[in-house]
Amino acid sequence: MNTEDQILLTAQEAVRAVCEDFQQYDPQILLFSEIITVASDGCMVVQREAGTDGLWLHFPGKSRMRWLAAEELIAFMCKLVNQVLPDIEKLAAICSRVFRTTVQVQQDPDSNNHVIRLSTGMQDFECQQCGRCCQTLIYHDSLSAEDVKAWQQAGREDILKWVGVFPKDGQETIYRVWMKPGTRDFVRGCPFLHRKPHENRWLCGIHDVKPKFCRQYPLSRKHALMTGCPGFNT
Repeated sequence: MNTEDQILLTAQEAVRAVCEDFQQYDPQILLFSEIITVASDGCMVVQREAGTDGLWLHFPGKSRMRWLAAEELIAFMCKLVNQVLPDIEKLAAICSRVFRTTVQVQQDPDSNNHVIRLSTGMQDFECQQCGRCCQTLIYHDSLSAEDVKAWQQAGREDILKWVGVFPKDGQETIYRVWMKPGTRDFVRGCPFLHRKPHENRWLCGIHDVKPKFCRQYPLSRKHALMTGCPGFNT
């Protein structure tokens, strides 16, 4: 559930949100070091190696340290956070560090289960129309079936021609954007982004029907900062 600047997450939703954060960036070494300490109650020893995307880990009861890096390290971090799942307070402490924001644990009046209230930090955000997110971020695999259905119902063939459709036997169809019509080649940036005449600002040519991943960007203050968005610099 969302309010203007608050999100309520169940424990399972919080774990998914944390893992999604881990997977969309390069390994966040300092953050991972903190989380390992919190999740293991200090029982797991962590050593960083300058200039690398990995960590040396010493597991309780093991004689040797183990090196984890890149995708293997991210997969380990997701597994570690999943193991924290029963401890809502510890999970809240991890969310606070991951999303760099205020987090509280409270009881959901509807289910009587504990949930995590997370501030997105978005109350001060103001889009600068810089076009950076549309030009540099990679969203090829982020298009939802709901977006495609809405474009189909609206007869927006001008948009749909930029969508790659990949049917999977017995599975949901995969949609990918933005692909050069008639090819399997991605175009650089969004084809519906237009520069505002005589200004260093950019306009969305499909603003009223733009896909969900565009409407949601940035998801949080941290996401804006990690992806170079200047929306908090006003």
